[in-house]
Amino acid sequence: MRKLVLLLAALVLVVAIPACGGEEDEQALPETVEGTLPADTGGATEGDPANGKTIYASAGCGGCHTFAAAGSTGTVGPNLDDAGVELDAAVQQVKNGGGGMPAFGDRLSDQEIADVAAFVTQ
Repeated sequence: MRKLVLLLAALVLVVAIPACGGEEDEQALPETVEGTLPADTGGATEGDPANGKTIYASAGCGGCHTFAAAGSTGTVGPNLDDAGVELDAAVQQVKNGGGGMPAFGDRLSDQEIADVAAFVTQ
């Protein structure tokens, strides 16, 4: 009987000690942070409309589009005076093309595309 009591006492200790919660969960956190995070620009590069006007002319956009601000009277693509395109949509259209328009993503930098988009949506 004595052995049974000792066995039960040992069993209670084995079960009770881990359940006490003596250990706390720890998270590894850095002690120092080096560098900075880039500013969130919403995924788009801010464009310069004045530079966009120059790129619009040099990329030949006016050969297809009518756009009074550029003095262009093309009739192949949409009339940009009436298009009402949002900035992000203009960036994607210039970069990827579509609907008969060629893609300029391989010919213009992201900044140049942002500049043209800013120009045609201002």
